Amino acid sequence: MLTRRGGAFVAVGIAGFALAWSFGARSLNAVVGPILVALLVGYIQLKRTSHPQLDVSVPSVGSREDEVTITLDFSAPDPFAGTVELELDDGLEYDGGPVKSSIGETTVEFDVRLAKRGEQSIGPVRIVGKDVFGLFKRTFTHQVRETILVFPRIRPVDGDATVRALQDAHVNAARREFEQLREYQTGDPLRDVHWKSSAKRPVGEMLVRQFEAQAESERIEIVAEANAGRVDTVADATASIASALLDGGVAVGVTTPEGRVAPDGATEQRTKILTLLAHMESGRVHERERARADVLVRGPTDREHAEIQWGGDTMSFDEFASGGARTTAPHTARADGGETR
Repeated sequence: MLTRRGGAFVAVGIAGFALAWSFGARSLNAVVGPILVALLVGYIQLKRTSHPQLDVSVPSVGSREDEVTITLDFSAPDPFAGTVELELDDGLEYDGGPVKSSIGETTVEFDVRLAKRGEQSIGPVRIVGKDVFGLFKRTFTHQVRETILVFPRIRPVDGDATVRALQDAHVNAARREFEQLREYQTGDPLRDVHWKSSAKRPVGEMLVRQFEAQAESERIEIVAEANAGRVDTVADATASIASALLDGGVAVGVTTPEGRVAPDGATEQRTKILTLLAHMESGRVHERERARADVLVRGPTDREHAEIQWGGDTMSFDEFASGGARTTAPHTARADGGETR
């Protein structure tokens, strides 16, 4: 196919041909000959150009509002000039236009912003090649279809203070079966110190409560629900809280209107929770699920920020993330029947 330049070149050639015809064969050869040669060379060059090979490198996951790089590696026996266009879903944002490059042993990169949660598609890829004179163009299309799973954005949470407050208020110590008292070891949680028995020991020696191994794991259930327009806010808040708890060694479970990830502290638990939240939509969970939640993350339409409910308290996520959770006095149940601290 002729380019605009090629069309103008042909128009000039026709005009030159008409003028040269009036002045004889020598003038005709001098004007028309180079034009015909250029058109013939350009046409043959693109006609013989083979479809370039393409290898696409796309990150499998990312977080909302992050920027990722999509890499297109081209290979062709005979390099040619062209532009590369990459089609993206609406949830992926790219500020630039088509990239000009010499298509051969070439790498082209697109820096893309992850604007929306969920599965976001990439492709197809189109290459518009031109001959050396820019007179002809030819389009090559690669019907690639890659996807990026976009997770919620994880915001920093005042980890130690907030996680400890949640543990004290919501890790149900009653679920853990008391086994025996033993001497304190470095790293033991202070909440497990048996202060009454320790007071009878020499200064500096403390006794801690030991629980049955099978019940040692601490668990927190989070329920997340949001009205339309607040889902991203709730998903971000839930992901942030869950990540902080997992970092603190707590087994975390999350329930959304789309499903549930049971509490666990395994390495892959974070990915399972983020995947669930990546697909979260507006709606409410069943009342039964809400009743067993330790933490409820809500997104009412009339609130700008996510609302966190736990231990009888309600606060915005910003307050919670900055350590507001620690302002509530802990009310941990005592598994051994001792006095609550």
